[in-house]
Amino acid sequence: MAENKELFDEFSKRELASLELMLLSSTERTAITINEFIQLRTLQGASLTSIRADLLADLNTGGRIFGEFRTSIRATINGSINRLRDDALFSEEGVITKYIWTAILVNTCPDCMDRHGVSKSWQKWEAEGLPRTNHTVCKQFCKCMLIPSEVTDIEKLQPIIRKKK
Repeated sequence: MAENKELFDEFSKRELASLELMLLSSTERTAITINEFIQLRTLQGASLTSIRADLLADLNTGGRIFGEFRTSIRATINGSINRLRDDALFSEEGVITKYIWTAILVNTCPDCMDRHGVSKSWQKWEAEGLPRTNHTVCKQFCKCMLIPSEVTDIEKLQPIIRKKK
């Protein structure tokens, strides 16, 4: 039991450090975008009053600058919450267990489709990239899970293909 707590503490400490880095990066990218917007608009002859109004409108409507920031923060937080859930599972099951990559199979990215149904040790998945750790095309938006091999018998399913009406 103490092993599980230590393992979870290690995973959650790593996750909090990752979360801090991703939030800082998102904030810095947005600050650079705002600075670029202000400089370009100033060079184009816009007044500071109109630049301020444009930025406030973007903030209020979720425009190009602040909409991208909100999306980035939402994806980061959702990914982090789901990774903490994964960390709890890995702590309970242990890292010695083999895990099967399980995709949702609706709007699944090509990277996740290739991994769906594949069984590997936790160490190999960690080295290759866990779900929501930016190792797949879908990055933080990944909905896949690693499920212990012993508790599931997953078949290699095909993705759902939606037909146009």
